[in-house]
Amino acid sequence: MTAHRHDEVITIPRDEYEALKAEVRRLRREVGRQQAMRAIMENASDPSPMRTFTRDELAAEWGIKETSRGGRAVNVIEC
Repeated sequence: MTAHRHDEVITIPRDEYEALKAEVRRLRREVGRQQAMRAIMENASDPSPMRTFTRDELAAEWGIKETSRGGRAVNVIEC
């Protein structure tokens, strides 16, 4: 194993740094989706009393509807 010197400093342009951060976020989301899908598939193949609901099914059951305000999705709870 190679020893690293801790006193070395490197600089990278801010736009490259921001692009790297964006890529890390994208990769984390992708991995999260893959893990969620794997868990959903495992739950679906396991005959248990627990059920996986879609977003629309949950929203309908809880009385929540999604509306758009100024380009943003807003959850509205109907009482």
